Amino acid sequence: MADNPSAGLRKRGLNEEDDCSSPRSPIRRRLTSKSAEPAEPAESSESPPPYPIPDDNSVSSDGKIPPTPRNSISDDDRPAVSEEQVDKYYRKGAAYEAWIADPTRGGCPCGKSEDTLFELFNNSNKKKRFNCPENHFDNPPRPIQEDLEQLGFPTKGKRCRFTRLILHGYDKDGYKRESEYQHSFAEGVIIGECIYRYTGPNWSNIAIAQYKFDHPIDTLKYLYFTNVQNEETLPYMQEILYPRHDVKWPCVDRIESQVWEYGTEDYREILGTKLGKSAACLVLGAWERGTHRIARVYTLGRAHHIHLRFDIEPIPVSGTL
Repeated sequence: MADNPSAGLRKRGLNEEDDCSSPRSPIRRRLTSKSAEPAEPAESSESPPPYPIPDDNSVSSDGKIPPTPRNSISDDDRPAVSEEQVDKYYRKGAAYEAWIADPTRGGCPCGKSEDTLFELFNNSNKKKRFNCPENHFDNPPRPIQEDLEQLGFPTKGKRCRFTRLILHGYDKDGYKRESEYQHSFAEGVIIGECIYRYTGPNWSNIAIAQYKFDHPIDTLKYLYFTNVQNEETLPYMQEILYPRHDVKWPCVDRIESQVWEYGTEDYREILGTKLGKSAACLVLGAWERGTHRIARVYTLGRAHHIHLRFDIEPIPVSGTL
């Protein structure tokens, strides 16, 4: 299954009905945004500690060479987000919220992740092996550096490990299709810069395996998705979330943040879109259920682009603040 760059994973819809019945907010007008400018290429630095990549980690390029183009729908061609679709996001997000909090709740689609980076690069089946054409130290993406600085993360000195992972595949007609993932990692933060899945493990399992190679999982506090283009999450924010609260679409070149708190209608709707579900599955895969949660979601607007930040925290013990 394929997603746009910086898009969340496509997952099966949930059949479980949400038991929450809070009133729904009205749906309002659509906003528009300007097209994104391409990001500047990162500069390589010294090599980080090596990944467990075998010497023969090359993939054959046989088969029909022309790649299947990624689907791209313009704002003008995309249908408006319906009230029915928003309600679906709400119910899915509320279900994920409950699965994260309650280990006894049945039907959870995400299990504890057991994948390792060694297995991703050394699978006995060469068709399931990832390769890693880029792996170096760099600064975090410029659009979110201001936000990272406010959280206390260093943004200079090239302390982030930037990687690009690719898994080659072919569709039923023999055309080459690739799953591609671009991430930046530092202690405490995962930054998803490009997520395009056609085949292979779920994105969350890959991100967890990469983070755990460098850092203990309990140090993870923040998950970012930069330059959101996902065909569910972006239209929802443009047409529903921001208009509902009379928030203007970002146009200035500085971070303008909005926070959506745990347990609210907006929080659940975000969690029910593709990127929200991806973040929820990361939490479900990284820790035992009932121990950690997404405490809040930030939308970070800058120069017509939107970035997402999911704050991850241990679940408070009952009876404590």
